[in-house]
Amino acid sequence: MMNQELENVSNELHEQEVNPISETVVSETVQTIENSATAPVLDVEVESHEMSEEEHELVSVEEIPDFSSLSKAELLKAALKAMEEKEVEEAISIFKAIRPFFEQHLQEEQASALEKFLEEGGEKDNFEFKGDSSKEEFNSAFKALKTKKEEARQRQEAEKLANLKRKEAILEEIRKLNESEETEGSLNKLKDLSSEWKKIKPVPKENVEELWEKYRVLVEIFYDRLSINNELKDLDRSKNLDHKIELIAHVSKLIVDETSIKKILMSVKKYQEDWRNIGPVAKEASDDIWNRFKVEVDKVYDFIKAKSAEVEEERNKNLEAKKELLVKAKELADLKSVRIKDWMEKTTVSNELMEAWKKIGHVPMAVRDQVWNDFREARNTFYNNKNHFFKAMHAERNANLKAKEVLCETAESIAGTPIDWNKQTEQLKKLQEDWKKIGPAPDKVNDAVWRRFRTACDSFFEQKAQRYASVKEEQVQNLEAKNVIITKLEALAAAEMDNAFQELKKIQAEWNGIGYVPANAKDEINKKYNELLDKLYGKHKQLNKDMRHDRERENFELLASSPNGAQKLYREEKILQERIKGMKKDIETWDNNLGFFKSSSAKNPMADQINSKIEIAKKHILDLEEKLKVLKDLKQSAQ
Repeated sequence: MMNQELENVSNELHEQEVNPISETVVSETVQTIENSATAPVLDVEVESHEMSEEEHELVSVEEIPDFSSLSKAELLKAALKAMEEKEVEEAISIFKAIRPFFEQHLQEEQASALEKFLEEGGEKDNFEFKGDSSKEEFNSAFKALKTKKEEARQRQEAEKLANLKRKEAILEEIRKLNESEETEGSLNKLKDLSSEWKKIKPVPKENVEELWEKYRVLVEIFYDRLSINNELKDLDRSKNLDHKIELIAHVSKLIVDETSIKKILMSVKKYQEDWRNIGPVAKEASDDIWNRFKVEVDKVYDFIKAKSAEVEEERNKNLEAKKELLVKAKELADLKSVRIKDWMEKTTVSNELMEAWKKIGHVPMAVRDQVWNDFREARNTFYNNKNHFFKAMHAERNANLKAKEVLCETAESIAGTPIDWNKQTEQLKKLQEDWKKIGPAPDKVNDAVWRRFRTACDSFFEQKAQRYASVKEEQVQNLEAKNVIITKLEALAAAEMDNAFQELKKIQAEWNGIGYVPANAKDEINKKYNELLDKLYGKHKQLNKDMRHDRERENFELLASSPNGAQKLYREEKILQERIKGMKKDIETWDNNLGFFKSSSAKNPMADQINSKIEIAKKHILDLEEKLKVLKDLKQSAQ
């Protein structure tokens, strides 16, 4: 579908290329054209473009986060935050993704309340669940979002109709301009109308092609009649060629530099629209430049198509995995055991199924709700059957009490003999997680056993806090030591020395030997240190080549002597190689662009500018290669 859309646009765009009549308004003077030719065309924020339902689904699934591990309160907070901060469509997608997990929390709360009610001797028919207001708050927000979406849709339709009338009015103005005698102001009038045309937002989809064709034809008629200087037209086409070369470069980097399918899709649609709004180029370059653009756009759509196929394949795999969990959930729903142990074990299995379900990604949209509803129904059946059995579960509470007493004893032992703080912290956290997994103890001792466990945990963490207070004091001392080094650097920067690099080397080694500083001071002290180093290096940048060679070697030696020095040298080498590679690629691109000017014998300022860029880049490459040689010599001598 996406490739077909591209093919439909391709034919229309190519028709514009081979037509000698310019769509764009030619500048009034040569100076204006030359100035605008150097201005960036695409250095703007990508606007939102309408996408098909398939495209919307692809990009929305890609960007929706995983909500499976959030609590009910966190889910509600995430939903309300999306409502405030996101666009309506995205917010609704987030609400739909959150809803299954939110409802699961509500059901678990209700099941837990019923379980307690039955344990206390109540009858199921008399049970009435009174939860908090979160469900009403969630549903109310979701309803408001859907209302907002409908209102926005109606507004958009009204705006599109208004935009249609505005564009039709502009077409009528251009038609009148074509029927009137040409004056000095005719060109400016068309420029104003064209500028206004481009600013108008979308019109109804069914009118887009017809409007564009009328606009194109009327502008062609105007330029057929226009007696403008041919030199200005040639310069305009040269400017258009530069813009289209830049546009091709942007498209070619999309699937290299960007990973978000949404951004890639929106960008390529925008670049196609930009191409339509750029005027024609010289006839001899028209076919070539169009084919280059089409090749790059095809690559992008092929990438999107492949990604879409991967997503669909992954969803089908996820569906099969969830169907397997559904079979197991239905087996649990058929459990008729009269043993407490069986119910406890199957409860664990049920929870594991739920955890496994949460970890599985999205399934095809067409079956998403149905497969979830089937799974939820099976779980609900299991827990309803379990609740009928809870009247006979008082013995289990005694077992829970014993298990919690064991946790209390372990926690008290840890708090009484703190040795390995990190290990014992993890042990206590594990005990806390184990505590959460154990059901309630008998009501008369439930609060007391909890206070016992909480007291042991608090005692340990209070001792740990006191221990780490001494670490903070050490970090303060490290900060003072680094401030002393800053003072040394400031003095060195103020002094007149022929060569300060030996002293710098000592100072840097001293700096690297100092430990951590308080986190809230780290960025500021490092910033001061780096700025002073930059200042010192800048002060001595006029040293001759041999001194620069020694300086680079000293810098690399210092880098090698720092923690993880070998990795840092390797990373520095890769950075230099990538910079050299990048500049050589730029030179290759500029050489390629020069090919468009070789057919003309006239002096071209754009060609001179490109040649100047090439010479500067070659000098930079020589400097970088010299620096890389110093680094490699150091590595070789160290082996």
